[in-house]
Amino acid sequence: MRKKGLYCFIAGSVLLSGCGGSSSSSTETAADELTELTIPFKAMVGSDPMTCGQTYTGLGTNSASVEFEDFRMFVSNVRLVTDQGEEIPFNLDPDAPGQNSLVALLDFRDKATVNEAGDTTDVCISGTDDNPGFKDTLVGSAELDPAKTISHFEFTIGVPFEQNHADQSSAEEPLRNPGLASGMTWNWQNGYKFMAADVIPVGGITRPDDVEWSSTAWNLHLGSTGCEVGASDLADGVAPEPCAADNRVEVSLPLGGFEPGAYAIAIDYAALISGSNLNQDGGGSPGCMSFAGDPECPAVFKNLALPFGEEQNAGGNPNAVVFSIVERQAL
Repeated sequence: MRKKGLYCFIAGSVLLSGCGGSSSSSTETAADELTELTIPFKAMVGSDPMTCGQTYTGLGTNSASVEFEDFRMFVSNVRLVTDQGEEIPFNLDPDAPGQNSLVALLDFRDKATVNEAGDTTDVCISGTDDNPGFKDTLVGSAELDPAKTISHFEFTIGVPFEQNHADQSSAEEPLRNPGLASGMTWNWQNGYKFMAADVIPVGGITRPDDVEWSSTAWNLHLGSTGCEVGASDLADGVAPEPCAADNRVEVSLPLGGFEPGAYAIAIDYAALISGSNLNQDGGGSPGCMSFAGDPECPAVFKNLALPFGEEQNAGGNPNAVVFSIVERQAL
């Protein structure tokens, strides 16, 4: 049996039958209900939606002003969790744009430059055309039992290990490079950037101990680091090995208190970089590149509750500051 709940998100204390119409018959059991769902995400900067070409102020420890040049992330292992702790897989629709059966690439860059031939020549940095790759929803289905209450929505920010360490040129979209994954790959570590959030701070970036140094972009690139098996090794048939730091973010959001309707999962850039100075760099590539010793990473990883170096960050709660469930009408 198949039910449809497009553009409908699930409320915590409300039975799942509240989402969309049903084609069920009286002879079918409730446990057989396959429900189609579209789960919306929203990139936010504090209380404002993120959009290309807009200047956002008052960010980070130095109250910086920035414009975005990139904001994307891979999402995988999506599941719904009942109030009894049962995990129900959310099956990504492999035919939906920007996703396959295992992973989706959320692309929050809403603007681009598209030439007369229809080719995209730039995304986000300039242009007023709609970005053809824009994606802010997960499309899929789940086997739902109306008698059970969904209490949490969970997902992983990251690419599964096997897909993260495979040939990118022949990968299934959205993992192909060149392709939708262009700009989301790491040659120096092999694999993908699980999240890229790059901004251009007004006034640029400087280093206190190097007056000759300057940069224009403060980048946040999250991905697995300490990976001993590189792309050339994989091409030679060497089996991938676990990386020293996988840096996949597990997100679990409680859903209580909402009525059925259109809700979204918000990711707040302002909360993500709340402990960072976006006009200053302490070394390495500007911003946080996830490598061990990167001076800009401890503050970002703390807000994601990710271990970094000797800091376990076990007591953090990323969902409280970076991710949240919000009403779409309020955005």
